[in-house]
Amino acid sequence: MPYHIRKATLDDIPDLEKLLLAFMQETFQRAWGGTPQKLAQDGLGAEFQMVVAEVENHQLIAFGAWKPSYDLHHCLKGGEVIDLYVDPAYRGWGVAMKLLMTVAVQIQQQGGVYIKGQAVENPSAQRLYQRCAQCFPGADCYVSGRAFRQLTELSEQHLRDVVRNLPKPAWNYEP
Repeated sequence: MPYHIRKATLDDIPDLEKLLLAFMQETFQRAWGGTPQKLAQDGLGAEFQMVVAEVENHQLIAFGAWKPSYDLHHCLKGGEVIDLYVDPAYRGWGVAMKLLMTVAVQIQQQGGVYIKGQAVENPSAQRLYQRCAQCFPGADCYVSGRAFRQLTELSEQHLRDVVRNLPKPAWNYEP
């Protein structure tokens, strides 16, 4: 299934609203509390950034939202994934991994050296994080150091090569 990952635009707001409604319902069993107007005002670089996955007919099937972060313990710039969602019909195709790698590249382009987020109660997501991230109690997960650089280097690779070459969790401790 061919799909394309790109930065979200204002034209994506109506489709993002649908994905956010589905995400909130699936994840929290409640309605999305935002509005398209606030999403347009605050997103797309003002308060946070978004990347989307779309299929050939320009239908959005997934999104990843992130914001800059700072690790005061090590004095390092990075980024934090706020939310990531893939429509259930498109799961298992590596969309989430490609979204995360695209976010990592954007963070790196802004001088960041790590990506962090939370592992949700989803076995697939948790398996992905456990393969390459350092996860701490409370579900905070980080990819940094050599592991972060490996993620960014894999971003243009075919999914099979990505899966074969995911960074090892121990690489998070290597500069």
